[in-house]
Amino acid sequence: MKKRILIIGPNQQHNHIIAQAIEDSEQPIRKVANILYTNETIIVPNSYLESPWMHKHIISLQQKASKALFLVPIPSIKKSYPPNFAHALRVPVIGVVMYKEKEHTVNEKIITKKMLEEIGCIKQQYWLHINKEEIRAFVEEIR
Repeated sequence: MKKRILIIGPNQQHNHIIAQAIEDSEQPIRKVANILYTNETIIVPNSYLESPWMHKHIISLQQKASKALFLVPIPSIKKSYPPNFAHALRVPVIGVVMYKEKEHTVNEKIITKKMLEEIGCIKQQYWLHINKEEIRAFVEEIR
């Protein structure tokens, strides 16, 4: 069974940007309301993250994953992940902060770092601007 990278995040656009970079494809990834398996990734829809009854399905996806990416957007208005959610997974977990603007307040950075720690993403944390060069470098590093 081929292991894929599990992508979990509250913003579907960010999930698809990362997945497209991992797939190394120019063709956009289609948007669907259920779990999407591609050649290299498993994309979890944000509706699964918002529903406590669907968390067990996300956890069960680790059987098919080599690692899990937990995406957190800046600015993040609400907490999307339950506390210590990453500790439920046995695969390596990577916390990824996605942002559009280069400048952020110190308060935003502190809140986001605290969110990653509450999720359980303590060991590996990356801060990525949404541009192709930075995302490609990140994908090469996690492979």
